[in-house]
Amino acid sequence: MTAFAASAPLAAADLAQTFGGIAFWGTLLAINVILFGAALVSISRTQLSSRSRRRWIWLVVLAPGIGIILWFAFGRPATRNRPSNA
Repeated sequence: MTAFAASAPLAAADLAQTFGGIAFWGTLLAINVILFGAALVSISRTQLSSRSRRRWIWLVVLAPGIGIILWFAFGRPATRNRPSNA
């Protein structure tokens, strides 16, 4: 039995694990890119002063992980103050 034949099942398992890892990290990257874009669009559409808008954009661009979380958690203006159409 050759060394290649003995290692073939191991290679298939490694390949499956590699593709699983690529799929996992690719999905996380796609989610991050989507959230990054959504945060920038949300910041640009919100009524903020230009100075405040620039600061939020810089925070999201320079520290994307924490900037996105902070924007969606604390940065957006409250929707409760808007009048309803009812």
